[in-house]
Amino acid sequence: KKMAYEERLAWFHKARFGLFMHWGLYSLLGRGEWTMFCERIPRDEYAKLAGRFNPHKFDADAWAGLAVEAGMKYAVLTTRHHDGFCLFDSQVSDFTSVKTKAKRDLVAEYVKAFRKAGLKVGFYYSLLDWRFPGYFMPEKHRGSAEDMIQQFHAQVGELMANYGKIDLLWYDGDWLAHGRVLGDKAEFWRSKEVNRAARKLQPHLIINNRSGLDEDLDTPEQHVTAS
Repeated sequence: KKMAYEERLAWFHKARFGLFMHWGLYSLLGRGEWTMFCERIPRDEYAKLAGRFNPHKFDADAWAGLAVEAGMKYAVLTTRHHDGFCLFDSQVSDFTSVKTKAKRDLVAEYVKAFRKAGLKVGFYYSLLDWRFPGYFMPEKHRGSAEDMIQQFHAQVGELMANYGKIDLLWYDGDWLAHGRVLGDKAEFWRSKEVNRAARKLQPHLIINNRSGLDEDLDTPEQHVTAS
């Protein structure tokens, strides 16, 4: 059953305070999530970090407890950032925490702990992937661009199907050709298709506006926009 916009957004309007966590391979370098791009680290060189990423001290219950103690009502975790490394088990990528050093589905641990603590659960997911030449030059590398789009659709499907009830889907990285405007973003990513599938699996889902479509939430960054 499709839920009305007001019904889906009711909890979010009341929650007001949540936790947004950027965590991934880049955390090993300690210079931010854009390190691979900003420092022009080659794909194969960056991938070696996966052999070191083994967060044995990661305690999702402790994170959830701190969030509750602080008065937070929901959380969003970077399931996969622009570097392409997944903190979840993906059937369409070997660049994941399950198939490399950690051998753990860290998203599953996050979901279980935060849900148990009574917090709403959100997923951050980046559409783009710096490992694909088709992101930077989609006109030249059309096959690569299509592979990236298919990865996006498949992985969002996995996130929506494999982790129980998910309250918030926070997209990022819908730019085309790294900011060069080549056309309609939603058309390029086929966003209507993937969001329709996501809502079929999660009828109550809140989706932000970073897939090229308005959807439910506007997400201004580094400024506040009057409504």
